[in-house]
Amino acid sequence: MWNRKRSVKLSIAVCFAFLALLTIGLFLGPFAVKLWFTIYRGFSENGVAIKNMITLFAAIFYPSAIFAYITLYSLLRLLFNFMKEQIFISYNVKYLRRIYWCCFAVAFITLVGGIFYIPFGFIAVAAAFVGLMLRIVKNVMQNAVEIKAENELTI
Repeated sequence: MWNRKRSVKLSIAVCFAFLALLTIGLFLGPFAVKLWFTIYRGFSENGVAIKNMITLFAAIFYPSAIFAYITLYSLLRLLFNFMKEQIFISYNVKYLRRIYWCCFAVAFITLVGGIFYIPFGFIAVAAAFVGLMLRIVKNVMQNAVEIKAENELTI
């Protein structure tokens, strides 16, 4: 039977899987970009275009990876708080705030990359949209924390 605890545990497992994928991407990313553009896009393996694409990938992916690690750390902290039945607390608001700022930072980085490679522009729009949604959830959570604090003072 599926319940909230199992859902949170699954979310934690998915976060750790993304952590592993991100770490693998740090090491294999340039190779994957080279493979993609040579085999599937027909670029010359030693050409200037492939070197420019690998440089662009590095300039976009590695700074974004820093924010991805911060996001995954914050998500894990948030989920572990949920496991401890600590839902409406100020730390969770802080984690949500950190996550949405990371989304906006990645949106900015990829928007700049979108000038040179258009698909990065789509990633920027998606990251900004997720950041906006998280900002709204953070505002709702912050109001819930404030209401909870007021109710605890009321007898």
